[in-house]
Amino acid sequence: MAKKVILDQNKCIGCNTCPLLNPDVFEMDTSIYKAKVKAQPTEITPATQTAIDSCPVGAISIVEE
Repeated sequence: MAKKVILDQNKCIGCNTCPLLNPDVFEMDTSIYKAKVKAQPTEITPATQTAIDSCPVGAISIVEE
């Protein structure tokens, strides 16, 4: 099963932490000033996990597909 990164924009407060920690996976959506998944990673790297763990509102999660 593949793992997929999910970002709940309803919870996101736009703090920009995840794009700063992992710009390959996350970016800011400048139209709504909230983060979004830029590209699904092929694997959950330490940088991706750090970005997920650092979200102050828990808006990022990993699901199995």
